[in-house]
Amino acid sequence: MKKRWIAILLALLIGMSLLTVNASAAAEKFTDVKPGAWYYTAVDYAVGEKLFNGTSATTFSPNGAMTRGMFVTVLGNKAKIDLKDYPTSSFSDVKAGVWYAPHVEWAAQNGIVNGTGGGKFSPDKSVTREQMAVILYNYAKFTNCDLTVRAGLLEQFPDGNKVSGYAKYPMEWAITHGIINGNGGKLDPSGTATRAQVAQIFYSSRELLANGGSENPQPPTPSPSPDVTPSPSPVPDAPKIPITDEVRAKLKPNQDPEKILDYVLNGKNDDPTFSFDGTTAKWKPKLVEQPNIGVKPLGSREDVEDDMRSSAAIAHGFVKMLTRTASDFFYIIADEKAGCFLLFYHPADVEDSAQMREIKSLLNLPDSIQYDRSLCYEGAGWAGPLRLELYGAQGIAEKIEYYLTDMHTAIQYYLTEPEPGVFYLLYGE
Repeated sequence: MKKRWIAILLALLIGMSLLTVNASAAAEKFTDVKPGAWYYTAVDYAVGEKLFNGTSATTFSPNGAMTRGMFVTVLGNKAKIDLKDYPTSSFSDVKAGVWYAPHVEWAAQNGIVNGTGGGKFSPDKSVTREQMAVILYNYAKFTNCDLTVRAGLLEQFPDGNKVSGYAKYPMEWAITHGIINGNGGKLDPSGTATRAQVAQIFYSSRELLANGGSENPQPPTPSPSPDVTPSPSPVPDAPKIPITDEVRAKLKPNQDPEKILDYVLNGKNDDPTFSFDGTTAKWKPKLVEQPNIGVKPLGSREDVEDDMRSSAAIAHGFVKMLTRTASDFFYIIADEKAGCFLLFYHPADVEDSAQMREIKSLLNLPDSIQYDRSLCYEGAGWAGPLRLELYGAQGIAEKIEYYLTDMHTAIQYYLTEPEPGVFYLLYGE
């Protein structure tokens, strides 16, 4: 009997050693991934799960840069997508047939990525730490994984206030679940990641995102951990863009209603090509029921005059309209018939400032050009911002005269001052 137990024990030990060999085989082939390195286990996991390939048969390049295209490809590999299902591309800088193209298209079609503005994805740019948090959060949402968040975690880092508005909640989610940790005591949200760091991120999230490869992902079992509190319920009165499945089917995948609204309300997020700071106008759903309201459409597939149909570009167009018309209220819907977004806005009617009165007194325009406030409600031509500190009242008056008479044959014009000392010219021909 004793010999029998010894034989069983030996068999178990041999089996465990075989498992160890198999588990380490994926990383052992790389000469630049040494046992004992902090990323060894993570690289072993990532390569063993076929999330990554090495940069050669014998090297992994742990310190190599991780681009946006690479990161989404790793995520697509985790989801085990069928590349044949995604032969097209929604982004102008992601050509169909490129190795990362199907993964990017899969992510775009499922709301996991939204691009960097102007219809682009920027696949060759290094992925930032906050971008990774957002992409992984969107993936977790897509696969019905645990979205619980422990509030106030950003405040524990000295640079927590540097996290972009769009990334604050996803970053807190990533910190809550140990996916992203501090780097030298800081979050470094705009810092980039190496291949080893990305391998560690996917290793750290392997249990949380376990539903990712399932065709019918199921919600995870809630964790009883006292340190993780449920994510807050949406505020009933919080702004949101009403949208139906019919509308969404007509929109490009990188047109995300929630992101459009977030851009308009909070300004620059993950798009480095725009620098607007959001709008001071207030959200007011009842505008659609009121007369004398301006309406601006953007984002339709049929809008052939505008290539820039990404969420950021649409939001930027709306912000410009709200700014140059000096509006105080706005509302956005997704129009079912046109398949585009509509901005309803109300130009504020305020008394002229002393600077505005001075500029108007300096204007020397022909009588045929009439001052007309109705231009605020129309798709008028415009110029600006004209800053008093740069040009002075006389300089602004001369610029307005040049725009209305030399550059255009204007018959109407109107001036707005959305903030003190900053003017916009609206004109109609």
